[in-house]
Amino acid sequence: MKTAISLRLLCAFFVAAMSIMLLSANDCLAQKRLALLIGNSAYKNGPLKNPVNDVAAMNSALKRVGFDVMVLKNADRNAIGRAIDKFGSQLKNYDVGLFYFSGHGLQVNGINYLCPLGMKLQGQSDVPYEAIDAGKVLAKMEDAGNRMNVVILDACRNNPFKRSFRSARNGLAQMDAPTGSFIAFATSPGKVAYDGKGRNSPYVTHMIGNMNRKGVTIEKFFKQVRRGVMKDTGKKQVPWESSSMVGDFYFAGKGSASSSSSSSSASQPSSQPASNQQQYTPPPPPKPKKNKDEQIMDMILN
Repeated sequence: MKTAISLRLLCAFFVAAMSIMLLSANDCLAQKRLALLIGNSAYKNGPLKNPVNDVAAMNSALKRVGFDVMVLKNADRNAIGRAIDKFGSQLKNYDVGLFYFSGHGLQVNGINYLCPLGMKLQGQSDVPYEAIDAGKVLAKMEDAGNRMNVVILDACRNNPFKRSFRSARNGLAQMDAPTGSFIAFATSPGKVAYDGKGRNSPYVTHMIGNMNRKGVTIEKFFKQVRRGVMKDTGKKQVPWESSSMVGDFYFAGKGSASSSSSSSSASQPSSQPASNQQQYTPPPPPKPKKNKDEQIMDMILN
């Protein structure tokens, strides 16, 4: 009898353990995720210190949360174009796509361009032929037909070609996110982002610092990033996002419902007494003493 009970308990424990494992796998590891990271630092005009470092940091952080990662550093226009084409082709086999670019970016007539190495600009009209239209990335993602896409543009530094332009504007222009996608900018439209004094830009520093937190939606994730960047830059840089997502996305997964509920219950005092606390029950009041006649009557009846 005891052996049968022990076997039942062991089976129940095994089923519970497997359920927890399946729920965890269903979080972020069950999603097939692909990222393309491009970082350009070695510009002839306006070299930057951190983009290559930022790509290395993002590479490690994204791999920890289940992404397959493609990396490209200090690339010219042809190399970036080929990488985007390959990314779009492979993305058809994935659920979630992420594109990250760190380097110089500029806007011309409301269109955002990512600057490769080796650009030769004599004037503003050369930009479409020398730079990469950021819209190409969105188009490739849309063609892939996958469930969810994220584009992160840390490309809002000063425009090093400003003197060659008729009417140059700082930063990048606003972009509308297609359905099922999320676009994040290192700073608000028309503003300039900081390369950073440390090894990474303020934007990447706070992205990798928040990426391993479970139960944080992408909207809340970038809100936390924005707070950190604003604090570090004295509110001079304010990250900005555009979203048309119809579902929830978590970099590190949802986390277990039991842990979140237990933490919330621990933070709030309960109005009910704890189950392991003993309740005090007052003793019943003493019965009044009976007179002799009542005692004799009880003896006769009993």
